[in-house]
Amino acid sequence: METFKEFLDRINSFQKKELNLGDNDFAVSQSVAHKVNADNTFKSFYGDTVVFDLDDSVKSKLGEYVDMLYRAAPQCFCDRLIPHTFHVTLHDLSNSPTLSEVAEQTFCNELKILQIKSELQKLNQAPIKLKSTYVFNMVNTSLVLGLRPVTQKDYDAIMALYSLIDGVKTLPYPFTPHITLAYYNANGFDRNAAISLENAVNEINAKLDVELSLSKLYYQKFTSMNNYVDVVSLLKK
Repeated sequence: METFKEFLDRINSFQKKELNLGDNDFAVSQSVAHKVNADNTFKSFYGDTVVFDLDDSVKSKLGEYVDMLYRAAPQCFCDRLIPHTFHVTLHDLSNSPTLSEVAEQTFCNELKILQIKSELQKLNQAPIKLKSTYVFNMVNTSLVLGLRPVTQKDYDAIMALYSLIDGVKTLPYPFTPHITLAYYNANGFDRNAAISLENAVNEINAKLDVELSLSKLYYQKFTSMNNYVDVVSLLKK
């Protein structure tokens, strides 16, 4: 597991105040086509995850950011995410465009989650405090708001939770806390639209405090990037 300093050094290496999408037309990742149709509606996309739900006040502020982005550069994005779906992912588990490919895995994951629920409940349940870094481009798939724990104590608390869930399914990439604001246009967009988006992001790169309540930690299943269902509340008896 990364130390807090190693974590900060890593995220600071790519989360910058100024968004820069390059000098050419913007080509999205091929993974966008798994989640978004060519007409920019959301596709069926299946899987499971462990997330923190957010306070309504935070969701309202995020909604303001998204409004600004869609007003400034609507051609850069697919359909909007429903505001009540805004969340902080603690740990990805499984996903696939095809339900049959992921059904057995999600069933096994749910059983494992239920088995470790009592271990999660033994951890310190004080709120975890995060603060925003910057809005940044997440692997040419989406625009996200980066987050970092405020203190070493907050980092240790969230990583203790992460480590338990990592026992359900270990991931090949490190934990990068964030909130997804919008998925890109499935067809990409031209440089002029990218400039509009860069300017909008640079205007909204203000600080936001986020407090994660462990009473709002859920194991969820999803059928698209706009449809999540709470299956298990992890920190409630």
